[in-house]
Amino acid sequence: MKRLWPLAALGVGAFVIFALVTFPASVVLSWLGSAGVTAGGVSGTLWHGRAQVLQVQGINIGGVEWNLHALPLLTAHANADVKVTRIDGFATTQLSAGFGSLRLKNTTASLPLSALPANVLPGGWTGTLNGKFSEVTLNNGWPTSVNGTLDAIDLTGPAQKPQNVGSYRVVFDPAASTAESLKGAITDAGDGPLQINGTLELKSDRSYALDAMVAARPNAPRNLAQALEYLGPPDAQGRRQFSMAGTM
Repeated sequence: MKRLWPLAALGVGAFVIFALVTFPASVVLSWLGSAGVTAGGVSGTLWHGRAQVLQVQGINIGGVEWNLHALPLLTAHANADVKVTRIDGFATTQLSAGFGSLRLKNTTASLPLSALPANVLPGGWTGTLNGKFSEVTLNNGWPTSVNGTLDAIDLTGPAQKPQNVGSYRVVFDPAASTAESLKGAITDAGDGPLQINGTLELKSDRSYALDAMVAARPNAPRNLAQALEYLGPPDAQGRRQFSMAGTM
């Protein structure tokens, strides 16, 4: 009987490994329903799977494919290569999730503004967001470290009276940030009616502040140039101070 125990343990171990490797992805995603996660067209396993449609808190993410790495699970972290596909965009990233934290590496994405939650940019604005980040860290859903570039292409809005205001870039440099706040440098792409230079600050208390100098280009629509006059008198270069702050 004693000789059988090693064989029995080996058999049980093999069964556990087989069960984990072949564990259906559909079962795992069904467990996440209470967290507001719903999925359709699920195939594959816990380790390598795909959902044709994934929604989180009512937000349509798109089709999602993942490859989960086993070794990081030993340190209570989940590491995975994730690919999101949509008719109107895509995203790829290397994801590492721990207790309350989420780290994204080598992230490339192109998504419409409509893919964002409505409270991020209210007013019915349209456009495309192109991002390329070497690293992004989120703690409890708020960014605490960002290294990369975000481009907002062909911004148009608001919905009641849409006006194309061009394209803009935000560059996040860790050297310009601190533990209490992240800072990104904002510039325009030179293809729109407005000339903008400024900074975007994201603070650890979940507040944000946008400070910029804005000027209308010679080809700017008259109504847009007149609207800038409400910001106050211009400086010697014809620029006006624009500030906006709030919490999220």
